[in-house]
Amino acid sequence: MFPEGDAARLLSQLHMPCAHCGGAFHEPLTMAAKRHRRDPRAVIEAFRALERGGPTDAEVQAGLARVA
Repeated sequence: MFPEGDAARLLSQLHMPCAHCGGAFHEPLTMAAKRHRRDPRAVIEAFRALERGGPTDAEVQAGLARVA
C-alpha cells in the first residue's frame, strides 16, 4: 500500500522492528501493538494518518506510549 517505505519507516519510529511485526504480512497491527505494549487504537490511527500525509509528531508519540 505504501511502496515508498512510509509504513516501514513508521514501524521503525514506533520501535516495532521485530520479525513478527515488521516483516510478517499476517501480523495485524493491533496484535503488533499489544505485543509491544502499545495502545492499539493509537497505533492504528498513526498508520491511518499515512493516507493523508501524516502521521504528525503527536500521533507518533501517542503510538509510542506504553500501556499496562
